[in-house]
Amino acid sequence: MNVTHSEPVLAVTGLNVNRGAYRAVRDVSFSVRPGEFVALMGRSGAGKTTVMHSLAGLLTPSSGNVHWSHLCREACCTDRPGPRPDQRRAVMFQHYRLVPQLSALTNVLCGRLQHYSWWQTLRGFPAAERAEAARWLAQVGLGERADLPVHHLSGGEQQRVGVARALIQQPTILLADEPVASLDAETANEVMRLLQQLNQEQGLTVFCVLHDLEMAERFVNRVLLLDQGRLVYDGPAGDLQETVRGKLQWQTLL
Repeated sequence: MNVTHSEPVLAVTGLNVNRGAYRAVRDVSFSVRPGEFVALMGRSGAGKTTVMHSLAGLLTPSSGNVHWSHLCREACCTDRPGPRPDQRRAVMFQHYRLVPQLSALTNVLCGRLQHYSWWQTLRGFPAAERAEAARWLAQVGLGERADLPVHHLSGGEQQRVGVARALIQQPTILLADEPVASLDAETANEVMRLLQQLNQEQGLTVFCVLHDLEMAERFVNRVLLLDQGRLVYDGPAGDLQETVRGKLQWQTLL
């Protein structure tokens, strides 16, 4: 990882999200710099998914600010949900969100749909786009399986298709929402190694939700820990257990 000291890719300030009378996220603030690999962690109900959905534009926070430096032409306040076309962020989902009947290549090309009108897609994707999709599939180790429908692929292979679909969007930051929660231990490690490789070798900034402390210590550089909607730790993954053990019931966090 080559973390620079330039302006953060992402800056979150005073984020609050209410679920009816319950405040799911409470005054959360943090920033992510280019080249970081950050894990958001915490026990079930801590607010991880709510924070991630706020970053992905899938919900509107009650208050606070999410600023995407270098991705927007001006400060991006969280005044409405939905991605903006000038934000170079991509999202990976826990349950893949692929089209099972379509080939791996076509699923990757779906990452480019936002750049075309509906009538352009009826004519098919240009050869250059198809070649780019094939290149990303090869990058994630699926070059020989490009033409297979994704329902013929294993869970780990489907998640790698999801990685390629995200990467063809040329993101400055990859938001990975529990990318390995549905995978067995060996496959989960393969996917995390792939994300680590992209981070270290290509400088891709990665922000992901994880549950496994050992996996976080092995692959990421920094952990944000939520407890009851509040940010209670922000620091190196390797220092997390010792720092938090005396303050929280650690065994219930993950």
